[in-house]
Amino acid sequence: MKASQRQSLLKIGAGAVVCLFLFDSFVITPAIARWHAQSERIAALQEKVDRGRKLLERENSIRGRWADMERANLPEDMSVAENQVFKAIGRWARDSQIAFTSLTPQWQSHDEGFETLECRAAGTGDQASIGRFIYEMEVDHLPVNLEECEITARDPHGSQLALTARFTFLRLAASERSP
Repeated sequence: MKASQRQSLLKIGAGAVVCLFLFDSFVITPAIARWHAQSERIAALQEKVDRGRKLLERENSIRGRWADMERANLPEDMSVAENQVFKAIGRWARDSQIAFTSLTPQWQSHDEGFETLECRAAGTGDQASIGRFIYEMEVDHLPVNLEECEITARDPHGSQLALTARFTFLRLAASERSP
C-alpha cells in the first residue's frame, strides 16, 4: 500500500471518528437524556393515575366521612355554636370529673372558608380524670382538635395534676358545604 493511500485511509478513519463523536454528542446523548426524562414523566403520571384510581375506589367512603363532618359542623349562629361547645365541654368535665379553673373561647376566621372556635382551658384532676377528659374530647361528635396540652404535677407525689389545653372547634362556611 502506498503512502498516499494510507494517508487517505487515515483521513477517512479520523473523519469517521470525528463524525461518530459528533453523532454521539448531538444525537445519541440528547436522545438518551430525553428518553430518561420522558420515562420519569410517564412514571409520575402513572403515579397520579394510580392515586386517582384509589381515590375513585374510596369515593363513597370519603363522601360519607365528609357528610359526617358536615353534620357535626357547628351551626351558623355563633351563640348556638358556643352553646353546643360549652355543653360538650361541660359533658366532658362531668364525665371525667375534672375541675376547670378557667375557660376562654375565641372565634377565628380563616381565608380557606372556615372558622374555628379556639378554647384555652386550665383545670385540675388526677391522672385518670385528665386522661378521661382527653378521651371524651377525642370521641365526641363535634369537630374538635386538641392543639396543645400540658400536664404538670401540683403536689410532690403527682396525685393532683394541672391541665392546660388549647383545642379548636371547626365551623365550615356555608359556601364550603355540599349542596
